[in-house]
Amino acid sequence: MANLEIGFLVLTLIGLILGCWAILWVRTSRKQLLVFLGRCLFIATLLFLGGSGILAALHRAEGVIPLGLTSGFLVIGMLWDIPHAVWHD
Repeated sequence: MANLEIGFLVLTLIGLILGCWAILWVRTSRKQLLVFLGRCLFIATLLFLGGSGILAALHRAEGVIPLGLTSGFLVIGMLWDIPHAVWHD
């Protein structure tokens, strides 16, 4: 059972890194292609974390809590309203 918990922790960390990378692309990129790819990566990351959360819930693992919190905070991070840089005008 300990290996399963470590596996869900690793999946959470992978999702966190991918989600932050996607937010960085969307928020700082000057190229529309990278903005689009960042949005696609973000959606894929949320689906990945959601699937991992369902799997963790089916196994009644304690890793469900960090998975859910990571997904929630990534959504908050993506939707947080920041001032636009000069090149966006």
